[in-house]
Amino acid sequence: MTFTRISELVRPLSPWKDWVAFCKIYRFLRLEKPDLVHTHTSKAGTLGRVAALLAGAPAIFHTFHGSVFDGYFSPAKTRLFLMIERILARFTDRVITVSDSLRKQLSDVYRIAPSGKIEVVRLGFDLTEFNSVAQSGRRWSEKKNLEPSIIGWVGRFTEIKDPLLFVELASALKAARLPAKFIMVGDGPLRHTVEENISKHGLSSDFLLTGWQRNMPQIYSGIDLLVSTSTNEGTPVTIIEAMATGCPFVAPNVGGLVDLTTGFPETREDFDIYQNGILVSRRNAESFTRAVSLLLSNSQLRERMGDVGCRFALENFGQDRLIREMESLYEKFVQSESAALQKNFNTALRKE
Repeated sequence: MTFTRISELVRPLSPWKDWVAFCKIYRFLRLEKPDLVHTHTSKAGTLGRVAALLAGAPAIFHTFHGSVFDGYFSPAKTRLFLMIERILARFTDRVITVSDSLRKQLSDVYRIAPSGKIEVVRLGFDLTEFNSVAQSGRRWSEKKNLEPSIIGWVGRFTEIKDPLLFVELASALKAARLPAKFIMVGDGPLRHTVEENISKHGLSSDFLLTGWQRNMPQIYSGIDLLVSTSTNEGTPVTIIEAMATGCPFVAPNVGGLVDLTTGFPETREDFDIYQNGILVSRRNAESFTRAVSLLLSNSQLRERMGDVGCRFALENFGQDRLIREMESLYEKFVQSESAALQKNFNTALRKE
């Protein structure tokens, strides 16, 4: 298998780079003549599918890893992108999502494609290094009772991830005199604002901002609890990775996050307690504080959630399962297309 990088294919909208990327994708498809083109993400999915159509690709698949139709863009841009996705879906043989919740959103809320055309294939990763943290037992065995708990946050410092809410949560926890320290992994346009808010709340000595990190298993091994504050999510990789290390989580009940939970929830006033973490129904500092305080005050519950979450992540988000499911999906499609061609051929013969 060979890998071809198109450097012009970047996240921000850039008319010139997008045009160059489209031309390169089109030329590549005309040269390679693949039997099936499978695209991912919004921009690559748009450019790739249009190029595949013009290049005459026999089959086109596209995977939605999340929804960008809520909170990412202005209303006008959102309507434009919805229109584009609805049009492209008509020419896409299979639409794939990474969770049941996202499938319902795409079919029922955004009406991008009928549910019968959408398949669910969950994400899959090599979680070996992450699971080694849980297997080593060092997460809980090295923790002393008097040490403050380490609460982590991982992601881009952008409005959709709402890192400022995490700072508000930290301030509320310190005001409640709960022993905790805070680590934020990532970077982005709100980094300076986050630093200013940390200083304003007098939390500089309680925070560590690491920037982007590559050795995430080591990062998670030092975290007692992972918190997500996003306004919208698909299937966040950070929570899957954290679970694989035996780390429980607190997150808002948005997007596909409910698909990362297991067990029947115990419902409180503003959050639901699952076997592997807590989902907050009201995305504000007060609700997060109550949910996090519950776990900070109960190390046995944290450890129990961590054990359940680790097993859940390994059983549902391993790369071997992903490969098997994708191979099965491709084979099923090829078989259905072959059967359709045979039926058309037989029909043509009878007419003759």
